Amino acid sequence: MHFHKKENRRKRPLTKEEEKFIKFSAYDALIEFDAKDLPVFPDFCQIIDSTIFIFPMQFVAEKEGHAEDYFSAGGSGVVMYVRETGHYIILYDEQLDSEQIRWTLSKLVYYIKSGNLESCPNIFHYADHGDSLEHCTAFAYQFTCPDIVLHECGIQEANEIIKHCQIPFSYANMKSRLLKMATNSKSLQFAEKILKKNFSEYISQIRQKTGLFDSPNINNNSEYFHESE
Repeated sequence: MHFHKKENRRKRPLTKEEEKFIKFSAYDALIEFDAKDLPVFPDFCQIIDSTIFIFPMQFVAEKEGHAEDYFSAGGSGVVMYVRETGHYIILYDEQLDSEQIRWTLSKLVYYIKSGNLESCPNIFHYADHGDSLEHCTAFAYQFTCPDIVLHECGIQEANEIIKHCQIPFSYANMKSRLLKMATNSKSLQFAEKILKKNFSEYISQIRQKTGLFDSPNINNNSEYFHESE
């Protein structure tokens, strides 16, 4: 069992271009995974497209004949690209609450979407720390709580985000703040249009429950953000 070496590097804020690319990557993952409602990952243990295997680390340790805490050095979760077979393995700590597991899995999906794992195969990478922690976190905010879907549903406050996206309170609280500062990007409009179509039934259900009327332009490009291009 090999883990990626921990390195303590000074944090730096993401650039606007990095934020835009990460947001697109998260939207692309939602489209690729055929997501149609929230929360993402309603079932944690699963196989996605025959290439991404997601299991509790305790389950895998037991199957391999190890002690239950064999993967405990991985913290809340780890991900690996297996070069010989071309698939990805995500392991998570099943002792965490469901909101934290969902957040952990979403962070680890970033490693897969970024393509960085292929250059460092057969080694577990952490959800809790590493060179890409800021990128993973930014990805998780958009993957678990896609701006375009929350807007169409009229979801903005932390309590609403917790209810529908089912992520930990601290991240829901921050997401609420981020939504109020969000800006629009023309380069994301095509992906937003696809997501609005994919989530259209879910959006309609939430709007009806909250007393909002369906927007006649639900499938058109959004104009809810300040323009920033």
